[in-house]
Amino acid sequence: MIRLAAKTRAAAVADELRRMIRTGELPPGTPLRQDHLAAQFGVSSTPVREALTTLVRERLVHYDPHRGAVVYPPTAADVRENFEIRLALEPLATRLAAEHRSDEAVAHLRDLLPALDAAVAGADPAAYEQADRAFHLALFAAADRPQLLQMLTALRDAAAAWAHLHTACGIDPELLARLHAQHAQLVDALADGDGDRAQALAADHVWLTAEGSGAA
Repeated sequence: MIRLAAKTRAAAVADELRRMIRTGELPPGTPLRQDHLAAQFGVSSTPVREALTTLVRERLVHYDPHRGAVVYPPTAADVRENFEIRLALEPLATRLAAEHRSDEAVAHLRDLLPALDAAVAGADPAAYEQADRAFHLALFAAADRPQLLQMLTALRDAAAAWAHLHTACGIDPELLARLHAQHAQLVDALADGDGDRAQALAADHVWLTAEGSGAA
């Protein structure tokens, strides 16, 4: 039985399913039976049903008329649209982060860089995905725009599941090196309060990520 975090049962189930989908543990097309999930998580069917409804809104789960709930099987158009929306929103969030940054937020981002360094040096895709997600969500959180953060979190989780970004360390090493170098550059731009530079770096980062995932 999977141990859930201490929060509402529906939210805890949604978080764990989201993680399993994002990391590829539950690949596209996997059936999600409510009775099986309820037993797996040690809850009733109600929080499972609520969790699946949440994930449907995030386009991580799809209701098939014949198979019921399944992990969403994306099309190439889905992946492309995801990056197009992120290209509009991530530079905005990063610019706002530079304009509203605090010393604490910048210090936190610098503290997250060693985990990325270690993941790249160790060619550990799972560790890289986890460290990269933590870094970018902390960066967007510095913008102090909760709705924007929520939207970008959902978009990035979908991108990780759809485009299999959890295998980022398997992309071209030169491209990965450029992506990784931009993390420190983004922190420096925030520390300087340089919104223009931060916005431009974020846009380039999305394009490079799309190229590495094959969506560009």
